[in-house]
Amino acid sequence: MRVLRLLTGLLVAAIIATGCGGDDSDSAEPTDSGESSEQTDGGVSDEPTDDDQSTGQVDEDSSPAPAGDLVIAIGGDETTLNPYTYVTGYPGYNVLMLMHDSLLELDAVNVPKPALASGWEISDDGLTYTMELRDDVTWHDGEQFDADDVVFTFEYVVDNTHPRWTPGVAAVAGVEATSPTEVVITLNEASPDFPVRPLADMPILAEHVWSSVTDPQNSGEAENIGTGPYVFGEYTPDQSYRLDANPDYAMGTPAAATVNLAIIPEPATAFASLRAGEVDMVAPIVEPQLVAEFEADGGVDVISGPGFGSTMMNINTGLPPLDRPELRAAIADAIDPQTLIDTVLLGTGTAPNPGFLHPDGPITVDPLTHDFDRDAAAVALDELGATIGDDGIRVLDGEPLDFELLVYADNPTRIRTAELIAEQLGEVGIGITVAPLDAETVDEQVWPGFDVSNGRDYELAMWGWSPPVQLDAGRFGSLVHADPSIGGFNVVGLADADTDGLVDEMNAASDADSRAAAIGALQERIAELRPFVLLYYADGVYAFRPEAYDGWVYQAGQGPLGKISLVIG
Repeated sequence: MRVLRLLTGLLVAAIIATGCGGDDSDSAEPTDSGESSEQTDGGVSDEPTDDDQSTGQVDEDSSPAPAGDLVIAIGGDETTLNPYTYVTGYPGYNVLMLMHDSLLELDAVNVPKPALASGWEISDDGLTYTMELRDDVTWHDGEQFDADDVVFTFEYVVDNTHPRWTPGVAAVAGVEATSPTEVVITLNEASPDFPVRPLADMPILAEHVWSSVTDPQNSGEAENIGTGPYVFGEYTPDQSYRLDANPDYAMGTPAAATVNLAIIPEPATAFASLRAGEVDMVAPIVEPQLVAEFEADGGVDVISGPGFGSTMMNINTGLPPLDRPELRAAIADAIDPQTLIDTVLLGTGTAPNPGFLHPDGPITVDPLTHDFDRDAAAVALDELGATIGDDGIRVLDGEPLDFELLVYADNPTRIRTAELIAEQLGEVGIGITVAPLDAETVDEQVWPGFDVSNGRDYELAMWGWSPPVQLDAGRFGSLVHADPSIGGFNVVGLADADTDGLVDEMNAASDADSRAAAIGALQERIAELRPFVLLYYADGVYAFRPEAYDGWVYQAGQGPLGKISLVIG
């Protein structure tokens, strides 16, 4: 059996996924669409897990009838859709994981459950994970899955940095395959989030496939060999994908004979196709103004709930005068999130925690409340010496407080939100020019090359992070740490020693209590410095044709697209 010794100090990079400002969602990852789910409390179990524990799928007694061929509309091309080439956190990662499995997987309330690992034990000091593996799993090409594949995967993501998974193995000292069905993972330091990331997040790679791949970012369809419930079938660039049911899937029965993904960039066209019966489910969320229409449509149903994806206004904290926390705080005070929720989302959203984390998220501790106070904002601006000019725009240090707010041109919800923010800030003498640009241009200005070490070129930007950022402390901390190797998501460029210290303390926490204390303190520091303004967490509403398939199930905060819906039993 092979033994892997891992190096410490691995690069923590940003998650490569376009649609970073994805519609009110969102893999510590940006997305191109919203995600949501029923509001339930999730967490990480530190107890050994029995082989027969639920994997978060529907109980057999209430399982839906299998579907035939399902057609799901997605908003963009995900290239060859293998673990190193998929594009978006949602829906790309969700679709990827229909073809691949991780050691554990998150159930409907985000608790890790068995997957490729049938059970696991954690040592009392939290440093050793003994993973018992299933012995009945084969790769899509018929090769047997075993412990060497697990060791290989950890090794591969060290040698070939993956922005999503490499940070998750940073705490790993070694991985040993002690038998074909047992792996022992040793950590350098205890990590309460380790079962969530990487164990329930990172797909296990087939050693016999990936061992010859030296440039994974340029790999292709041939490498899309997994153990998951669906097999990669066919890909027509910018048009469609076909995934075929895996008849040998060990952990349940695929709910559909085929899952066809139709690439339809324009949501209105996708929803028209749904009404016409040409597609069976639409991955992007339904715009709030369309919800009642779909609910009244006898042939279309919706599944909805609060989402963990965030919608926020990012502030370039390294750019004067936005480098002044007092100015950023005044900007935040002048914004009324409840008006945004009522006007733009028609009430279908959750008010923001200025410390970022969703109030009902699994790691959130004592969420804070955004206090809208236009008068206080005006007073703070006066105290800064920002005087109102002849045109009504305040001037600070000889320069007008007049900023450009970037927003995706194809996202009407975000555009309307930006317009309302411009009106609200105008009330206190701050000028805002809303600049709708194509998504790629916005991404490149906010997050050049998806690498924060490349800097940034914007003033204000509408943005959003996908639900997994809410699921573990490491991703949360990466939003604000100044070291790019730790703060891979720090697209606001925050550089604050106290914040860095809190993130380091949180990341080093060996138990849940000390981690919770650090999370609470970090939320307070973020709310004080205001490197971004949390605006709302939009509810997710997803439309589908129940006649085609009625087995969609929400994963808390993240939505219905994935194994939890498309595997029976």
